[in-house]
Amino acid sequence: MAAVSTLVDRIYRDFLNKPDDLSAFSRLDGALSDTTGTSVVYESDLFSSEEENLLGSGALIEIDQELMLVTSANTSTRTLTVARGYAGTTAATHSDEANLYLNPTFPRKSVFDAVADNISRLYPSLYNITTTNVTSNSTYAEVPATTVSVVNSWIQNASGDQYTSAGIELLTNFPPSSTNTAVQFSNTTSNKTVYLVVKRKFARPTAETDDLSTTCLLEDSYHQIIMVGAVADIMGATDVDASTQEFITEKLSAENYPIGSGERLRNALLRLRSLLIDEARGELRSLYPQAVAIGNINYSA
Repeated sequence: MAAVSTLVDRIYRDFLNKPDDLSAFSRLDGALSDTTGTSVVYESDLFSSEEENLLGSGALIEIDQELMLVTSANTSTRTLTVARGYAGTTAATHSDEANLYLNPTFPRKSVFDAVADNISRLYPSLYNITTTNVTSNSTYAEVPATTVSVVNSWIQNASGDQYTSAGIELLTNFPPSSTNTAVQFSNTTSNKTVYLVVKRKFARPTAETDDLSTTCLLEDSYHQIIMVGAVADIMGATDVDASTQEFITEKLSAENYPIGSGERLRNALLRLRSLLIDEARGELRSLYPQAVAIGNINYSA
C-alpha cells in the first residue's frame, strides 16, 4: 500500500531536487491549528543568514500544500506574518515541525495536481482490472463504480461440474444502482454466483493520503508512467533552469533512456511516457482479450 504522497516525494527526489541544490527550508516551531491564523514561527538554526534576509515582505513560504505570502518578518523572534492560502492553494492546519520551504521552485500543490491529472487521464490507454462476484437475478446486480466494460464472466453450470461464460450486459449511468453502474443477465439462471473480471477507469486522487491502489486503482507498474508524465507537465508550465534539465537528462540516461542531441526534454519525457504506456497496454491485451459482444450482451473471449 502506498499513498499518493509517495509519488510526489519520488518526483522531487528523482527529478526535481538536485542533490547539490536543496531548497531553503526550516520547520514550524509550533503547530498551525487553524486556517485563519496569520503568524508563523519557524525553528532556529535551519535558515542561513542569507536565507533569512529573503524572508521579507513578498517572499513565499510553503507548508505541506499551502502557499503563504509573507507580509512582514521579525527574524529576531523568528515570526512571519503571512496571508494564508496564496496562489489558489487552500489554507489548512499544519503540525508542529512540519517542513517550511522558502520560495519553492516547484510548489507541492503543483506537483500533486500534475500527478492527479496523469492518473485520471491514463484511461483509456490503460485501465484497472478488478475481479468481483455478483449473484444473478432477474433485475440487476451492482458492480464497482467506474466500471467501463466486462472482460470475463463465469458461472457454474447446472450440474456443478464446470464453469461457462455468463451473458452479461453492463448498465452505466444507471440511477437505481448505488454505484451508478450494474449488470443484468441474459440466459442465466437466477441465484447463481457469477464471477466477473471488469475493466475500470482510474480514480483521480483528491488528497495526498489517498491510496494509489485502493483509491486510485493504480498498479505499481504504472507509477513510472505517472511520474514521467507529471514531470513533463511541470516542465511545460514552469521555466526550468538548465541545471535541473541536465539533472533530469542524466537520470533518464541512467535508466537506459538517453535524450537525443538537440531534443527538447519535455518532448523526450512525453515520448518515454508513450513508450511505457505501449508496453503496459500490450501486456494488458495479452492477459485480458476483448470479450465477444452479441448485441449488447458480452460473453467471455
